[in-house]
Amino acid sequence: MPDEASFHPPAKQLPAASQGIAHPADSTEHDNRPEWLDSMPGLFSHFDVDCRLLHCNAAYADWMGQGAADLVGKALDALVRPEDMPVVMPHVRKVLAGTPVTYAREQTQGRVTRWLETRLQPAWSPRQAGLAPQVVGFYCLELDRSADKLRLDRTALLRHASGATFWTLDLQQGLLHSEQNWADPALREQAATFTMPELLALLPEADRPAVLQGLQQVMQAGQVSPSVEARIRRKDGSLIWTRNQGLVSRWTPDGQPLELMGISVDITATKQALDDLQRSEQRFRTFAELSSDWFWELDAQGRFTSMSASSLRNRNVQQVREAVLGRAWQDINPAMAALPQWVALHTLMQRQLPFHDLVLPYRGDDMQTRWWSLSGTPIWNAQNQLTGWRGVARDITEQRQAEDKLYVTAYTDTLTGLSNRAGFERLLQSTLDHSQDAGGALLFIDLDQFKQINDSLGHSVGDRLLAEAAHRIQDTLRAGDLTGRFGGDEFLVYSRRSDTPAPDEALVLAERLRADLARPYTVEGRMLHTTVSVGVAQFPRDGSGIAELLSHADAALHEAKTLGRNRAQVFTPELLARVRRRAQLEAELHAALEADAFAIALQPIARLQLRAADADTAITAQQRYAIVGFEALARWTRPDGEEVSPLEFVPIILDLGLIFDFGLQILRKSLRALRDLRETCGYTGHLSVNLSPAQLKGGCVTCLRDELSAAGIEPGLLTVELTENLQIMVSEDCLLTLNGIRDLGVKISLDDFGVGFSNLEYLTSLPATQIKIDRAFTHGVATDRYKAAVVTATLAMAASLGLETVAEGVENLRDLQWIEQAGCTQVQGWALWRAMDVDAACALLRHTLRR
Repeated sequence: MPDEASFHPPAKQLPAASQGIAHPADSTEHDNRPEWLDSMPGLFSHFDVDCRLLHCNAAYADWMGQGAADLVGKALDALVRPEDMPVVMPHVRKVLAGTPVTYAREQTQGRVTRWLETRLQPAWSPRQAGLAPQVVGFYCLELDRSADKLRLDRTALLRHASGATFWTLDLQQGLLHSEQNWADPALREQAATFTMPELLALLPEADRPAVLQGLQQVMQAGQVSPSVEARIRRKDGSLIWTRNQGLVSRWTPDGQPLELMGISVDITATKQALDDLQRSEQRFRTFAELSSDWFWELDAQGRFTSMSASSLRNRNVQQVREAVLGRAWQDINPAMAALPQWVALHTLMQRQLPFHDLVLPYRGDDMQTRWWSLSGTPIWNAQNQLTGWRGVARDITEQRQAEDKLYVTAYTDTLTGLSNRAGFERLLQSTLDHSQDAGGALLFIDLDQFKQINDSLGHSVGDRLLAEAAHRIQDTLRAGDLTGRFGGDEFLVYSRRSDTPAPDEALVLAERLRADLARPYTVEGRMLHTTVSVGVAQFPRDGSGIAELLSHADAALHEAKTLGRNRAQVFTPELLARVRRRAQLEAELHAALEADAFAIALQPIARLQLRAADADTAITAQQRYAIVGFEALARWTRPDGEEVSPLEFVPIILDLGLIFDFGLQILRKSLRALRDLRETCGYTGHLSVNLSPAQLKGGCVTCLRDELSAAGIEPGLLTVELTENLQIMVSEDCLLTLNGIRDLGVKISLDDFGVGFSNLEYLTSLPATQIKIDRAFTHGVATDRYKAAVVTATLAMAASLGLETVAEGVENLRDLQWIEQAGCTQVQGWALWRAMDVDAACALLRHTLRR
């Protein structure tokens, strides 16, 4: 690096521009650039106070890739890359403030990158009497230090990455100069000089002879010495290990060594790792001797070469040790070589793969089977060649026996001896994993009448019946089929598809099981009977996993029960959709009942005033009828906006046992609607409300009386409609309740007449005043002579019994005209009016009154 004097141009050669700092564009200095500029080392440039270039040498111009004359006058930010300006400008501001600056930076021009040492020196104005000099610009000298930086970086990398330091030993002065001070941890990165006595004092006494011998060998041989390991005691008392090598770097003319040069590497961590490894090996040997496991080794040919000493304390292992040492592992247990566990071991070792906790049976000379858990891994040499195997083994015979007992407890149903649900699912999963292509069927079996038998005759009878049913199931199945008790009176069967499957093979099996299980049972001298429902799901068509198969088989079983029990039902996707929808509806119906979310719609019941034959052709059908009543129809809209038909949701409410609460809500809403129509529209007709036979229980009459009273409605304005039902006809309690309703003054109508158990006894025994002919007969009656015959006979019978008749479900004018001609004067249906809300009903009443 040049000294400060060499950095300034000679005073006698200072151009005029530097004395007066004229603008470069106004001078001609670039035409006669001083010769001393090109002799300056590195890149030289001279800038004015506005950071515009005044002069530069040829090296600077070459670096910039332009002529010097073209560069003069350019601003600094046009000569320096934009990304470098934030680095350069703080130094420029400092030098323009009068302070010399030295810094280093990486500079790139084109594809060339150099590491430059940059020195900035203020340029001062000429001294004038009485005036202080001013900074009028600055000089810039940039020296290429790329080679020095590369060498320093490499040295630093070597020193820090390998923990090495370089040293020289002056043999004449007896001084050792080291790049690092390893004697003082706080000053380790600083250079240090030691006399020979000081150096030897740093070494433990036991290490000094080896170090001195190493120095003598270097001086005598002149070549790189063998490495010498020695410890250094540091200032804080700690010891570090070093590995040292050196050579003679300078000689006297007569061949005597003057200086040694060497390198010392800190190997403390390596030594510590070796010590740790030795301690670890010692611990391993101790653990191996104390462990109940035993360790084994094979050579490359698979022969046992070693077993740990701990195996000698186990009599069974000791027998194995004596039997296997020196023998190939394939030859030690030939009787069991074909077992899957030994085949798996053979495959793994052939493929040179490690294995873990592989359980193998072993049968010794005493012919008793013992169980071993083996883990092993292949051993490779530096050339990636297999040299053997090493592993650990454990005698797990007692554990295996205990696991077998636990398995029986955990996975077997104690009552029937079949697998319980968990055990069945475990076996089924294994079967499905190994029979993806074969297929099969899962059967879900339920004993239909078991609950009644169990509740009436006791659990002991029920248990014996279940045990007998399980025995029959096992006798019916083929070898290899799975069976288990799901819980309660439900059983599971999985039957693999046969090699030559017959059509509907699963359904045939289900019917055979159903027939066998339906045969009478003799328990404690009693003859017991039960029918059976079976749901069938096929694998993999109906599901590829256990949960899916169980769900679908259960859905099929549920369908079989819904259809009347005592049957087998095969799963279909449509069936699942129905089951899922029903489950969702059940949950939403509970919530709707809690939230009082049901509504009613009112459909007019009209009486004929003017027959079509007698009316003007301009008069519509609605104008020929007068509204004499309304039927309150339950309505329910799901949270997602779907309007569900009462034909769908009312049966679900019945099944859920919610019909009484549901009916009470509909009755209250209906009576409020009737009161509103009377008070708002002057309505004088009656209102019909549907009543389920399930509601005809104790308290029904009282409930009706209370609700009528609360709404302020006369009983004679209410009609309850009952669907034909055998339960009503044969139940004395139901008949008593109906008589009580009649005694209140409430009218009774038989709804859906003709589709139930219609007979004269039914009509004469019930206190009904009206029958409603079902839509099944009124729809299309004008074109169907069979329906016409039924409707005609019903009208005649009702007339003879003094009962009113209403034709419901009349949807077109042709049917309406036929019904009029047949003599039925009351009609309900779309041919006249659809069901509507209370406001629309009130508007309709006002319109008919104005008419």
